[in-house]
Amino acid sequence: MGQKEDNLKKLAKTGILANFVKRSKGQWDHEGWLGLLGSIKEKGYYPIDEDQIGLLLEQKKNEYWAKKA
Repeated sequence: MGQKEDNLKKLAKTGILANFVKRSKGQWDHEGWLGLLGSIKEKGYYPIDEDQIGLLLEQKKNEYWAKKA
């Protein structure tokens, strides 16, 4: 397994994405996305597949809205 995959697995085990969704109240713009990526990079999760982060983030967003329904 490559470093990108390892970092994605490590990130998925944290609360970083769920916390971002909660703080953003399930909505964010491109600037928010870039801020999240910068934060993830600062925390040492790079290199990582940003498309896969996006998929995980959408999953967390769906969970957030399901709880609101």
